[in-house]
Formats: sequence, C-alpha cells, structure tokens
Amino acid sequence: SLANIQQSLVLVDPNGPDMPIVHAGQGFLQLTGYPRDKVIGYNCRFLQGMDTDPKAVAKVRAAVAAQPPKPVTATLLNYRYDGTPFWNYLHISPVRGADGEVVYLVGVQVDVTESGDAGAPLLGAVSLKHKLLHAGTVGKVKVAVRSLAGGDRGLRRSLDNLELTRRGSIGNS
Repeated sequence: SLANIQQSLVLVDPNGPDMPIVHAGQGFLQLTGYPRDKVIGYNCRFLQGMDTDPKAVAKVRAAVAAQPPKPVTATLLNYRYDGTPFWNYLHISPVRGADGEVVYLVGVQVDVTESGDAGAPLLGAVSLKHKLLHAGTVGKVKVAVRSLAGGDRGLRRSLDNLELTRRGSIGNS
C-alpha cells in the first residue's frame, strides 16, 4: 500500500544509525532524480547543497532529534541528483507503531519552485493546497504502515538485506 501513494515521500528509521531512509516512494525518486540504491540506507542530507539554509536545516534536526520526535515543516533549497536546485516544501511527521512508540518518520516533499528559478524567493508559493497534500499523504502513510503484515519488520528486513548486499559488494571489489 505504500507503493500506491503517488506523492513524494520517504520513511526514515529514527532509531537507526544516522536515521537512514528505509522506503522511498516513486514520487521522491522522480522529484529528486536519485536512483533507489543511492537513497535507501542513507540519511536525507544528500539533498542539501551549498545554498541550503543552515537555519532551516537546524530547525528540522531539532524536531527529529527531540524525544519523542516532533512534526516539523520547512522550506529548503535542495538539489537533485544532477545538481539542479529546487525549493522543497518539506513536512516530517512521526509514525507510531501499535505500541505507541515512534517507529518511523515520514518526510513528504512538495516542489514549490517558482518560474523555474530556484534562486528566487518564495513569494506565496506555499498554499493551503500544499499543506493539505502534506496532511493527506502523512495520513495515508500511517494507515499503510499499520497495515503492513508483521508491523514494520518488512521494511527493516529490506534495509538489512540492502546492507548485506552492500557489504558483499564491498568485499568483492
């Protein structure tokens, strides 16, 4: 059911080392241009670049590092795989498991770049439509995660298998 969500999103393991991405939706891969193998298992900071506002990044970091993590929304200048910048209206929200503990953070991204000029300030580019898109996507993700057979083990197993594959390919190089 996560694969059916069209919006750009990632699921992050807040308890894993460096908060790795454990699921990247197809919308995220299309928005950023990153291939899946350059995303899964990595922290989202790869989207940052030289003109990403450190204050906005600090706001996001403080919210996700809080115990428990807090929802946060920020607009960041991010960079696609090919280096082109885009304005990312990012919303991050904790996803709780059946026991009430935070098992994931969902990050929903909306490209709010105006006029193709990523250097221009955002003058009214973030609308109620964008905020509703964030809220609706977060709700769909929470339902999808809770409906996974075996809870969150399926995604964690995928991440473990990816890590074993990486270790194997490093040893074979």
